[in-house]
Amino acid sequence: MSETGAQRPENLRFLSGIILVTGDPTRLVAFYRDVLGLPLIEEQHDGSEPHWACELGDVHVAIHPEADYPGEPTDVGSVKLAFMVFDLEELVAWLVERGVELCYPPVEFGTESRITAVRDPDGNLVELTQLGPTWLDHLRANRAAGGDLVAHWTARAATGDG
Repeated sequence: MSETGAQRPENLRFLSGIILVTGDPTRLVAFYRDVLGLPLIEEQHDGSEPHWACELGDVHVAIHPEADYPGEPTDVGSVKLAFMVFDLEELVAWLVERGVELCYPPVEFGTESRITAVRDPDGNLVELTQLGPTWLDHLRANRAAGGDLVAHWTARAATGDG
């Protein structure tokens, strides 16, 4: 990209959504909702096909059929998903009992965290990470530095910028 000298009005600081587009939404929803436990609910609005969505923290997660994104590729790309879990060993045991194959056994991730991964029915890599206390410290520091979406939005609205 070339520099145009124009001043960017703001930097991107928050992720608002993750949208998975698939040829088989029922199969993908069954994996994310019924196997991994995402609280997906069926939605339909603004002329879209039925799709499934939920909020994870401040991030909207949705699974849409290809018909909602005509002409967009739906093959497996380079986007990987990562979910924070509180008890990785218990979740891994539960997944293995249900025939979900791990990409690799849980391993140490830094000094206090553990990680493993599975593949969703479309072949996307889904990391499952039990993060240690230093990650909580990192999140606190991030929020204190302006990384809290609700606090940022509230402050902008109070000044009339929102």
